[in-house]
Amino acid sequence: MVFEYYADYYDSLYQDKNYLEECNFVRRIFERYGTGEINTILDLGCGTGTHDLILSDMGYRVTGIDVSEKMLQIAVNKAGEQQKPVDFLSGDIRSIDLGQRFDAVLAMFNVLGYQTTNQDIESAMQTVRRHLAPGGLFICDVWFGPAVLQEKPDERTKSIERGDSRVVRHARPVLDIIRQTVEVNYTVSETAGERQAGEIEEHHLVRFFFYQELLDFLERNGINMLKICPFLELDGELDERCWNISVIGKGA
Repeated sequence: MVFEYYADYYDSLYQDKNYLEECNFVRRIFERYGTGEINTILDLGCGTGTHDLILSDMGYRVTGIDVSEKMLQIAVNKAGEQQKPVDFLSGDIRSIDLGQRFDAVLAMFNVLGYQTTNQDIESAMQTVRRHLAPGGLFICDVWFGPAVLQEKPDERTKSIERGDSRVVRHARPVLDIIRQTVEVNYTVSETAGERQAGEIEEHHLVRFFFYQELLDFLERNGINMLKICPFLELDGELDERCWNISVIGKGA
């Protein structure tokens, strides 16, 4: 399962990710496009919960959903240590039904891209619509097809310190222009001094998207497209250099 082993290294590998800036970006979207007070948030594919803990600090009531039990356990532990009132629940974003609606639904850090078939995306969008209050906001970020095809993914290596160990992640991408996917093959190794402390491999298949298909997926599921913009740039314009983009919709 994706993130089954990667979860152990996730927070360390993304320690330089600016979660606070991303949550402030979400709040700016709320302020600009919300038609009523936004209090409750459903985060689909919450991972280790860092977005949710920050949003909780901002005063929102947050529920996080993830299919990875390991990622969820890390999120629950962090919430307990920080004494944050965030609910973390196990579930598949293609099928979960909590029986309640939220003022906003999020799918951050390319969660929608992990739904690689049209049916998977359709099911995920039905989950969004099922949980979105009338006039509620849907926000996600995905990879933008024109940029992926223009720049093309390349091999990358990242090295970080974790306590007394060094963790090195090597990513080897395989682009499939027909299926609109990139298979990212991760090798993560940890060394402590001269001793290898561990090594894992995981294969993440991620879809990229084009404007018209995003519009179609939203509209077919009763969500009006409000804005597609470069990630973290609410007033920016899309072009073939925008690899990460934000999608903003509103429930009917």
